[in-house]
Amino acid sequence: MLDALLQSEWLIRMLDKSGKQAAHKLFALFNILDDLLSSPMAQLPTDTATARNPPDRLQHYLTAQAQLAGARLPDMLANQLYFMARSACQEKLLHPQSSALQHARQAAQALLDVQTRREINWLAIRNYGVVIVTLLFGVIGGYYWHMQVTPVPALQAKAPEYSPPAHPLSHEASPSETAAIYSRLETMKHGDCRLLEAIQLPERLKSIYIENIINGHVTTNRDEQVLVNQLLDQVKCNYTPKLMLNSK
Repeated sequence: MLDALLQSEWLIRMLDKSGKQAAHKLFALFNILDDLLSSPMAQLPTDTATARNPPDRLQHYLTAQAQLAGARLPDMLANQLYFMARSACQEKLLHPQSSALQHARQAAQALLDVQTRREINWLAIRNYGVVIVTLLFGVIGGYYWHMQVTPVPALQAKAPEYSPPAHPLSHEASPSETAAIYSRLETMKHGDCRLLEAIQLPERLKSIYIENIINGHVTTNRDEQVLVNQLLDQVKCNYTPKLMLNSK
């Protein structure tokens, strides 16, 4: 049912009506879905359940809008936004009070901002800066939110390697944390990287590695993002050759 909604003609019409600028249409995806799923009487439009919607209709639409918005890699951006929206919708359906879709919208803004900057020669250096800054603001903002609404958790024993540590915040990652991982993945695409051998990883890590790093579908779960970052730390990349090529 969710896939039918995302690929529906109704959603495309709503996106077209959401604004004149392509960027506004990209961000409206998250607002429209949030409004629909937040309604106490939430009900999918009738044409989403009955019509046979073409596969990848939404991805094609997002790709076209990303190109109009000036994204350097519109296909990549469209794919990222689609899976962010899908993951956030699943979270919203499981937890109606979740703000996952609004967090995803903020992450989408950060991703578009990265893709529309033109300092290509300094891409890798800049993206690492984005990672540091966004993580810093994520920690500061998360700590403030925690002090307001979350009781102090009991102390827990040190977790073993690769196990997500106990976290005083919610299990839902902040937009800055999600955007930081997407930024790391985009940086890797501009270098010569030696990926890990998935077959050598434990079963749980294997699925997280394939879904998040290989397929590029970043989870919104904070504990799983801890594991993603640990795995990314082990990926060795050399950016010198491609940076030299870009500078010619």
